[in-house]
Amino acid sequence: MTTPSLSADTPRGRMYRLEPEGPLMYPSITTVTGMRAKDFLQGWYATMASKRALDMYAWLERNPDRAASEISRVTRDRWGTQKKIAAAASEHTAAASDFGTLVHSACEDWGTSGTRPDADHIGGIIERMRTGSGAFATEKDLRGLVARAEVRLDGYGRFLDDFQPEFVEVEQTVVNHSVGYAGTTDAIVRIGNTLLSADIKTSKKVRGDYALQGVAVCRAELLLDDDGSTREMPELTGAFIIHLPEAGGYQAVPLRTGEEEFEVFRALRAAWSFEPDECALEPAADPKGLVLSLLRTKGGLDALG
Repeated sequence: MTTPSLSADTPRGRMYRLEPEGPLMYPSITTVTGMRAKDFLQGWYATMASKRALDMYAWLERNPDRAASEISRVTRDRWGTQKKIAAAASEHTAAASDFGTLVHSACEDWGTSGTRPDADHIGGIIERMRTGSGAFATEKDLRGLVARAEVRLDGYGRFLDDFQPEFVEVEQTVVNHSVGYAGTTDAIVRIGNTLLSADIKTSKKVRGDYALQGVAVCRAELLLDDDGSTREMPELTGAFIIHLPEAGGYQAVPLRTGEEEFEVFRALRAAWSFEPDECALEPAADPKGLVLSLLRTKGGLDALG
């Protein structure tokens, strides 16, 4: 999947500008949906860290002649070792994201050219990713990486055969000025007489919160092209996921994109705008100052200055 030219990463997440070289204006759809609490990830982070620690211990068992020097090194660099263990989850996520980008790019090329990318083409995408973003820098089995991608393309090909989608837009950015967001859908497709937003996912399973991304695309107001020009947003019946699992095959998973889902998305957009640091006011010097300061926050004492 190519990086939309009007978007950029910021400390507050990915954001979009509305014209080339213009200021970053709106958070991306995925940045907004990322505001949703994911408490379940805490346990996964701990699991990944403990697994890496156990792998390091197993290495010592397999290499007893080097154990003493390795233990000495770890003792001298405790902070570095802690960082390495703590980074297990983020490194796993980054690797999964890079692989997803590889599959997205291959599917995008297939959608625009009408021809399935072969192994050499996939290898070319990998090389561009390694040069451009440093992805797959530690990957030693590039043939295996290509083979894994081809399994996903097998599933994608079956989806194309079974559903016969007509690609109306590929990697199209959309924008909603009323709520204030932008984002890019993998494709807008026509299946039969119905227009739908389609996103490709290579995750282990289709998560329900993908519906928040889907409804944001469906409720967009305009198509936004790379040169900053806008076009009419077609009326979409809904959104679905083309799920390409590791085991092969595919699933076409429809998403709920009703008013309830959009209301949640709007709330998350408001949460993104919230500036918590501005809520702690200057310390009060006395009880009267404390009360007056609190009343001003409610807008009742503006005249007091």
